[in-house]
Amino acid sequence: MKNNSILAALLLLCGFAATAQDSKFKLGIRFAPSLAFNRVTDLDDNDSISYSKNGAGMRFSGGLVGDFFFAKNYAFYTGFWFTSTRSGMKYDKVGHESGSGKAVFGLQYIQVPLAIKLFTSEIAPDTKLYFVIGTTVGWKIAEKQKEFESSSAGMKKPERNKAFVNTDYGLLITAGAEKKMAETTILFGGLSYNRGLNNAASKDGIFVNNRESGVQYTVNNTLLSLEVGIKF
Repeated sequence: MKNNSILAALLLLCGFAATAQDSKFKLGIRFAPSLAFNRVTDLDDNDSISYSKNGAGMRFSGGLVGDFFFAKNYAFYTGFWFTSTRSGMKYDKVGHESGSGKAVFGLQYIQVPLAIKLFTSEIAPDTKLYFVIGTTVGWKIAEKQKEFESSSAGMKKPERNKAFVNTDYGLLITAGAEKKMAETTILFGGLSYNRGLNNAASKDGIFVNNRESGVQYTVNNTLLSLEVGIKF
């Protein structure tokens, strides 16, 4: 199912690319160094374990972007990105089996943005502002445990590639500017915020709790990116 979804996204983008000679479509390349962090929500404040986030790190996102114009200053925005991110969590346990632990995972996704892109009129010669609002759909292609420490016998590592779910959804908000450099060449740059909407942790989660059943926390991954690129 995951491979079929990625193939469908590729075919859709290739279909758009086939119309790139049309003035209503612009194809480009995006590079986005990113600050990756995550939110952790402890679902049971009354138990003996407290869960919280564990730091942040620099990662990268990049790939193809496409603007499909349906009016002069309005476009459907899509793309095909390779995105790496980071997710970290720690716990503190009190009571009979007191202890603490922390973990960091590196994740890689194929992401497809699905959004509306709005442009202003020119604020300077050949220069416009743009705003993007929509969603991203990501399919996990790699999961690597970077760090894992646990001093409680009841908390163990998850199985390999089983700590996170295979699909991730996010809210995408971007603001930036683009400048026309030649007849068909446009440079752009902006700030992008991709906020995870679904619980990225699997039912086993980052820590597998042998003493409890069910999910005790949720994890939402987020990227804050400085994007730059060129459209043709």
